[in-house]
Amino acid sequence: MLDYYFKQPWHLSRLRQGPFAEYLDRLAQELHSKGYCFKSSQRTLSLIGRFSIFAQEQGVDSASGINEALVEQFRKERLAPQGPFKYAPRALRHMLDYLRSRGVIAMPIEKESYDPDRDLLVNYDVHLCKIRGLTKSTRQGCLRSVRVFLRWYREQHPDRVLGDLLGRDVMDFLIVKFSEPHSITWKKRLCCNTRSYLRYLRWEGIISHNLDRTVPTIPHWQLAEIPRHLPWEKVRELIDCVNTDTPDGKRDKAVILLIATLGMRSQEVHALQLSHILWRLSEIHLPRTKSLRERVLPLTSEVGEALTDYMLNGRPTTRRNEVFILFNASGLASAKAGSISGIIRKRLIQAGIKAPGTGAHMLRHSLATQMINTGVSISHIANILEHASIKTTAIYTKVDVVHLASVALPFWKGEEQ
Repeated sequence: MLDYYFKQPWHLSRLRQGPFAEYLDRLAQELHSKGYCFKSSQRTLSLIGRFSIFAQEQGVDSASGINEALVEQFRKERLAPQGPFKYAPRALRHMLDYLRSRGVIAMPIEKESYDPDRDLLVNYDVHLCKIRGLTKSTRQGCLRSVRVFLRWYREQHPDRVLGDLLGRDVMDFLIVKFSEPHSITWKKRLCCNTRSYLRYLRWEGIISHNLDRTVPTIPHWQLAEIPRHLPWEKVRELIDCVNTDTPDGKRDKAVILLIATLGMRSQEVHALQLSHILWRLSEIHLPRTKSLRERVLPLTSEVGEALTDYMLNGRPTTRRNEVFILFNASGLASAKAGSISGIIRKRLIQAGIKAPGTGAHMLRHSLATQMINTGVSISHIANILEHASIKTTAIYTKVDVVHLASVALPFWKGEEQ
């Protein structure tokens, strides 16, 4: 199977050296059968071939002598001086997993790391889910902030328990974090999550005072910012520039259309299931969205054609129910929310479009801006974008250039001399 990836005889001869040589052809067959893309498999096999030669130089005659320590030695001595090799950890993990699955080397002993804050975080997560009804992504953001606070408190006061928490401790924590180079949005989120956790501690009786009052409010004026967006002609240029001759191009165009024309969030796109698409009704049903309500979107002809092209001609063969699958690992992983934003970022660069943002939310802003400039009502835009409050949608009135121009006063030129 190596002949499929490498044509030069000298290259094949070099790869078939060392203790892993007898397994390399079978690993290549396994990568191919799982649907890994040609380039990814080629890089993986080439790097493993280099490692096999290195292992031979270290006196390892059999694959049973390969271990984590030898892999780490190879990365430090051979790879580190030549470059970062970002794909190296994954490639070498393929080799180790293959040997373990065949019983050539022993399975690693998993050491459970002790987390002193685990019980506190688990109980708080249950509270956020059962009592406050927050979604998983929102809860994860809250837990990240709380973990930062608990770690700081444990480091600063190792001899005290959480019940001894004082107001000045909270202020000291915020002063330290505010001195770090974080954005206003990050600081607002930290204050909000810290305040919420202090209320939970008081509610549980862990602390005896309402320390949430010590958390300051970060000044933030409603509608103070202009939404970052692209002109609609640039959005259409982005869509049209995607080359659909390749499987990843078919996938990327479908992803961009779902966000740019239907206003779907990146989390909704990566969680989209095959069963959510009702072809006969020309609708997309999202059963659980950010607002915990069912959301029904129209399946337009352009979006439907892109999805059909991707699922028939570009989607890897897999039993998974997610619509979008990472092409370099067929059936192994669905596209995550971060990879959705990565798709948009990559396509913006390829199209040569300078955008005020690179994430999926920027395309939602662009859709809302286009709708309000064509006369669509605020309430209708709020329903499409699924805003819980119409006040969230009101920010788009600041980019309603058509109506703003109609009420603009003429520029005063003064009296003519």
